[in-house]
Amino acid sequence: MLSLLGVLSVALLLFGGDGAAAAGARISRRCLDLPDELLEQMFGRLSAGVLTAFHHTLQLAPPERLNLSCASAARALGDRASRARAPVNLRSVSPWGYRISHDPARFPRFIPEAYCLCKGCLTGPSGEESDRYRSTPVYMPSVILRRTGSCVGGRHSYDESYVSVPVGCTCVPVLERDRDTPSRKQSSGRGQRVKLSAQGRPGKKTRRSQPQCHSQT
Repeated sequence: MLSLLGVLSVALLLFGGDGAAAAGARISRRCLDLPDELLEQMFGRLSAGVLTAFHHTLQLAPPERLNLSCASAARALGDRASRARAPVNLRSVSPWGYRISHDPARFPRFIPEAYCLCKGCLTGPSGEESDRYRSTPVYMPSVILRRTGSCVGGRHSYDESYVSVPVGCTCVPVLERDRDTPSRKQSSGRGQRVKLSAQGRPGKKTRRSQPQCHSQT
């Protein structure tokens, strides 16, 4: 009986020791992130602080302005008092809002991205939306730090990566052919076919009948 208890005790010690060693190895292999202060310094040397300054100085709209739309921007642009208090992105004829993009595997982890509120532009006679122009995002090339899969000294390593970040919206003219509807194209096609049929087949010349002279005897 004593020998059986001794064998069980030795087995528990052996297996228990192996489990603790494996758990310790897993803990020791855990990779930690770099401190934010070090990432800030690395990012500042790469981008000269452009995106960081844009991120830090951006003041998000109050909660009641988060649900922005083209109609609300048009009303704010038409009201003189509201226009004086509105930020630049809402005073533009191509207004835009901001979304916060979050990615824990990059630095900066939070980046504001602009999105256009209108499909057209607020260039109508009374400030309404017009389809003669189109709101288009404006992109700024930026550099970020992207986390790699390697672990150096128990810390994640980062590489520089270049991305395009939308920072605003502008108006571009719409070509006439882009504004043509299918009905207009069909009607213009029918008119062209009728015109061609009235003038004869294209590529062939019609002969005029020559007057015949009859000699009188």
